Amino acid sequence: MNIFLKRQVQNFAILLVVIIGFGNLFAALPLKFAKAFERVYINVLDPNVVITHGVLSFMLGLLMLLLAYSLYQRVRNAWFVEVIVLVATLVLQVVRLHRFTVPIVMVELFVLVVLLVSYKDFLRLSNRVTLKWAFIFIGVSFALLLANASFGLYIMRAQINDVHTIYNALLGSINLLIFMDTSVLDIKNNLGQIYADSLIIINWICIFASVVLLMKPLVFDYIHDKHDKEKVRNIVLKYGQNPMSYLSLENDKRYFFSKKSEAVCSYTIVGKVLVCCGDIICDRKDGFIFLTELIEFAKQNGWDILLLNVTNYFLDLYQVAQFGILKYGEDACFKLSEYNLSGGKVAKVRAAINHANRKGIFVKEYQPLILRDLAIEKEIMEISENWLQNKKNPEMRFMLGSIGLENPLDRRYFYAKNSDDQMLGFVVFLPYLNGSSYLAEVTRRKSDAPQGVMEKIIYEAFQIMKEEGVQFVNMGLSPLYNIDSESGFNEKLFAYIYDNMNEAFDFKALHHAKEKYAPTDWESRYLAYYPKPFSLHYAHAIIKAQNPGKLSKVILNQLKSENEKKDHQEIKN
Repeated sequence: MNIFLKRQVQNFAILLVVIIGFGNLFAALPLKFAKAFERVYINVLDPNVVITHGVLSFMLGLLMLLLAYSLYQRVRNAWFVEVIVLVATLVLQVVRLHRFTVPIVMVELFVLVVLLVSYKDFLRLSNRVTLKWAFIFIGVSFALLLANASFGLYIMRAQINDVHTIYNALLGSINLLIFMDTSVLDIKNNLGQIYADSLIIINWICIFASVVLLMKPLVFDYIHDKHDKEKVRNIVLKYGQNPMSYLSLENDKRYFFSKKSEAVCSYTIVGKVLVCCGDIICDRKDGFIFLTELIEFAKQNGWDILLLNVTNYFLDLYQVAQFGILKYGEDACFKLSEYNLSGGKVAKVRAAINHANRKGIFVKEYQPLILRDLAIEKEIMEISENWLQNKKNPEMRFMLGSIGLENPLDRRYFYAKNSDDQMLGFVVFLPYLNGSSYLAEVTRRKSDAPQGVMEKIIYEAFQIMKEEGVQFVNMGLSPLYNIDSESGFNEKLFAYIYDNMNEAFDFKALHHAKEKYAPTDWESRYLAYYPKPFSLHYAHAIIKAQNPGKLSKVILNQLKSENEKKDHQEIKN
């Protein structure tokens, strides 16, 4: 069965669990004692067991509603408990035949069959810590409640006919807490009734607190230390073929390590989506095994998977693993052995560099691991702060790197100064493909910097790296660029966003800024998502991962810009 269809059938069965739960709660309502509803209840319930059935209905109904959400999260314990509850309700329906027995049994059987057939999909583990405490809580709370109830009933034996000794009180407490029904005690007055009801309420609180703990899913909120960072760094430097791989070392990333090979995935969580930064990072021969581990990990936590900005390298493995694939844009790549400033395509860059040369601007590389210079670092940070203040939209995160001066590692820093020794701008490069290639990740300049500063930094860095034997330099993604709008609905949507939401995301301006350098290659980048199809929660995850807490601001900026355009157009007309 198709994964999407299978999931929808499961979700429909879970919806039926909710309906069954509400049905049981309705059966437990005190409406049964009203004359207007008397006939309805007589058709369903045996009047002789109406009170007991009400208690059981209430318990099963509330339990089913509680289980439904955990079933939707694919929690294994919820599946196990729900199967037991359904078997119990089926037995009760068969034992107590009534007018609606057949349709109710058919619905419950359908749910039970769906759960049994799809048991492999309910893999999300419960947290071992909370699982342990759930059983401890159940045992301790029931023991204390039983002791309290026995002692309390013995003290109040004057209000209860059947209690004369501590032994009678103990038996009465056991019956009360198991059957959840005060009718098991021969209560004389209101005081005894209030006490018995309070014991039942406390017992319910204990039961449902235990169930909540029992159903709490296992979520890995990875806290990484220096050892983990160094482990990730080694894997990235060895296997990181994606220009985004080095971003795994940023502090906003969580890590999932393979248990079977040297492999890692850096990710964040948005809602119910595991958003991965670029490709999985591992040796190609271990790719499918690690991908299987990642899928299993996501299923255990009830997450879908979205890999942002992936290359062609693992694309066939993603397709074999039933991932959906969508083109996401293209990377501007430069083969340094072929790149130069000749030709009309690069005329603007050539003119800008000539202007910078006339201004006496020069470029240097800062190497903090060789010789630390706090004055240079101060200028870099001041330029960065100035750049961020002048940026009209919030800075995109997760798929962007930081300056990283607090821990430079393998980053390379190139900066430009004028004849007065004032820094005008800088570029931070990140390595990939075993250091044979670099990504120009952070590019910032002063707001009043003369024309040609960034062009000169980038070109001079290209020349230095070329002499060192570096093969490629990547200037990053042009999001949603060159997407075939005729391929399908999702491609049409991406093309529409590219053409109509530039005020919010600057897609076209970003592309033109890269295009003017005349890249030797434009390499396609993709989204890989599991399971299919692509839906709104994936789109939300793409935006939210890169704009944590800023989504409303982005939307408001876009709406404001659209209103300003309309006002301007009206004035013009």
